[in-house]
Amino acid sequence: MDPDFRFDPDGSDDEADEIEESDDDDEEIESSGGEEDGEVEAGGQEEEEEEEEVGEEEEAVQEEDDAPEQPDPSQFFASSEGASFSARSFLELNLSRPLIRACEALGYQKPTPIQAACIPLALTGRDICGSAITGSGKTAAFSLPVLERLLFRPKRVPAIRVLILTPTRELAAQVHSMIEKLAQFTDIRCCLIVGGLPTKAQEVALRSNPDIVVATPGRIVDHLRNSLSVGLEDLAVLILDEADRLLELGFSVEIGELIRMCPKRRQTMLFSATMTEQIDELVKLSLNKPVRLEADPSLKRPATLTEEVVRIRRSREATQEAVLLALCLKTFKERVIIFSGTKHSAHRLKILFGLSGIKAAELHGNLTQAQRLEALEQFKKQEADILIATDIAARGIDIVGVRTVINFACPRDVKTYLHRVGRTARAGREGYAVTFVTDDDRSLLKAIAKKAGSQLKSRIVAEKPVSDCAKLIEQLEHQISNIILEEREEMALRKAEMEATKAENMIAHRDEIYSRPKRTWFATEKEKKLLAKAAKESLDQVKGGSVVVSAQQAEDLRLKEKRRREREKNLPRKKRRKLEAQREMLEEEKEDEEEAQESKGGKKAKSSQSVVDVAYRRAKSMKATGKTGIRASKGKNDKGSKQPSEKGQTRQEEMHELFQNDMSEWKQGRSLKKKDTSFAKKSKNSFKSKSRYKRRK
Repeated sequence: MDPDFRFDPDGSDDEADEIEESDDDDEEIESSGGEEDGEVEAGGQEEEEEEEEVGEEEEAVQEEDDAPEQPDPSQFFASSEGASFSARSFLELNLSRPLIRACEALGYQKPTPIQAACIPLALTGRDICGSAITGSGKTAAFSLPVLERLLFRPKRVPAIRVLILTPTRELAAQVHSMIEKLAQFTDIRCCLIVGGLPTKAQEVALRSNPDIVVATPGRIVDHLRNSLSVGLEDLAVLILDEADRLLELGFSVEIGELIRMCPKRRQTMLFSATMTEQIDELVKLSLNKPVRLEADPSLKRPATLTEEVVRIRRSREATQEAVLLALCLKTFKERVIIFSGTKHSAHRLKILFGLSGIKAAELHGNLTQAQRLEALEQFKKQEADILIATDIAARGIDIVGVRTVINFACPRDVKTYLHRVGRTARAGREGYAVTFVTDDDRSLLKAIAKKAGSQLKSRIVAEKPVSDCAKLIEQLEHQISNIILEEREEMALRKAEMEATKAENMIAHRDEIYSRPKRTWFATEKEKKLLAKAAKESLDQVKGGSVVVSAQQAEDLRLKEKRRREREKNLPRKKRRKLEAQREMLEEEKEDEEEAQESKGGKKAKSSQSVVDVAYRRAKSMKATGKTGIRASKGKNDKGSKQPSEKGQTRQEEMHELFQNDMSEWKQGRSLKKKDTSFAKKSKNSFKSKSRYKRRK
C-alpha cells in the first residue's frame, strides 16, 4: 500500500491573476493620462497633498518590512474547502460493504458531523488535525477510513501499518474494542499494547505483525527498543488520540521519540479537545500541511444534558457523604458514574456503598490493570449499578447508557467539567449531571458554567433521608475502618509474598535471567526523573498548585497581598528602608542555612520563621563571637568589670547592636556620640540597607 496520497496546491493560477490585475492597473494609468492641462493645473495643490500621503505610505511600508513577520496559520494548514460536515448515510462516504455492514450492526444510522468531514479527507491520505465535542464519534471518524485503506493492503507481506496512541490504558482498550467491532467482517487484525499486562504475550503479538496497533506511548517505545523483530518501517498511518491529554500526562518526550522512529512518508491524524501552544508545536512537528477540522466547539456542553447543583453549606459539609448516599438510594439508582476527588475517597465510597447494599465498582490508579478492566466490564454488563472513579475515567471512556454523572468533588476547570459530564448525554441521548458545591466552590462553578454555557438548576435533597443516611454512616464507620485496615494488611502481605517469589525465581533461574540482554531506554535514569518532575510541576501549575483553592479564596489572597503592598508603600521612608533591610537579612540567613544543610546532607530548613526571630538569633551569635576575645583577655571571673552579662542584656539592645553592625562607620560614629550606654534614647539616624550602602559607596 502506497501511503503517499498527498498533493501540494499549485499557485500558478494565483500568479496569473496577479499579472492580469497589474495589466488592468496599467490600462487605468494610461487612460488617466489623457486629461486636459487645465484640470491638472487646477489640481496642483491636490497633487502635492497626494505626494505627501504617498511618502507617508512608503514610510509605513518600510516600517512594516522592518517589523518581524508574524507566522500565518494559512501557510502551515491546508485549506479545508470541500469538507462537508453533513451526510445522510454512510453510503455517501465511499465505504466498502463490510464496513457499512458493521456500522449497521452497531446501530449507526447517520454519520456525525466530525465523521462526515473526516472520513472522505482521510481516505485521500491527507493529514488531519481535528477537534469536536465529546461524545461525537471521533473514534469511528479515524477508524473507518483506516480500515477502508487496509482492505486494499498487500496481504502477502504482513506488517504493522497503523499505530494509534492514547493517553490511558482504559481509552486504549476501548479504542481496540471499537476497532474489532468495526472490523468484524474483515480479515484485519488489531493488537493492544499497554502497561500493566504481560510483556511476553505482547512481544509474541507484535512479532506476528498485526495490521493495527493500539498502544500507550511508554509501552510501545519499550517494545520497539527491546523486543526483537518489532519495528515501524512499513507504518503508513499514525493517529494521536486525545493529544492534549497525552501532553498533560508528560508523554511529550515519548511521542517525539516515536515520531522519530516512524517513516516520514506517512499519514498522520491528530485529535484534541483543545488547541494549546504545545499542541500547535506537536502539529508542526508531526503533520504535513494538515487540514484543520472543527465540527463543534470543544468547550461546549451537550444539548441534551440537564445540569443540576446540590449546595453543601459550610455547616453541613460533614454530611456530604450522607447527601450522596441519599441521592443514590432514592433518585439515581443505576447507570451512575461518581467522580471523587482522590483515590482514597473513591475507595471509601465503594466500601460505604457496598455495606449499604448498593452494587458499586471502583476505578482509580491504585488498582492493577486487570482490576480496572474488570471494573469497567462489571459496569458495562450492569453487574454494578454505580461506578466510582477519579479523573482517569473522565477522558474518552464511552459506556453506552450512562444516565447520570455526579461530581462528588467539584472540578477545578471548565475542561475537566466538560469531560466529566460528557460521559452522559452522548450521541443525542438524554442525561443528568449533578455537581456538589460547597461555599468555597460556588464562584468557581459559576465561572465554569459561564464558560460552558450551562444553565444550572438547584436540587434540594430532603432532610429526612439525609439524616437517616448520616446515622447509617455513623453506625458503619467502625466497619469501614476495619475493612480499610484489613486491606492494608493484606496488601503488605501480598507485597511480601511477591518479594519472596521474586527472590526464589532469582535463585532458581539465575543463569537464564542474567543471560538476557539488559532493557534499554532512550533517556538515562536521571533524565527520566527530571522529565517526570518537570511534567508534574507543569501539571501542578495548570491545576493551581498542590494546594487547591477556590476562586473566592484566590481573589481574597490577591486582595490581601495588594493591601499589604499599599500599606508598605504608605509607610515613612525610614520604616520602609528598615523593612527592606530586614528582608535582605532574612534572605541571606535562609541562603546560609540552606548551604549549611546541603553540605551536611540533611534536609532544607523550614522557611516559616519570622524576621524578628532570625535577626535575634543572628544578634546573639554575633555578640557571642565578639565577646569571646574580651573574656579571654580579662579572665573567667572578672567581677570588677562593668561589662553587662549576656543574660542581663535585653533583646532590644541586642537588636540595636545587630543593626549597628550593618551601618556604615560614619553613621556608627555619629550615633555613638549621641547615645548613652543604657540605650534609653533612640537614634534619629535612619537605617540604610546594605544595597543602598553599596550603591552610595
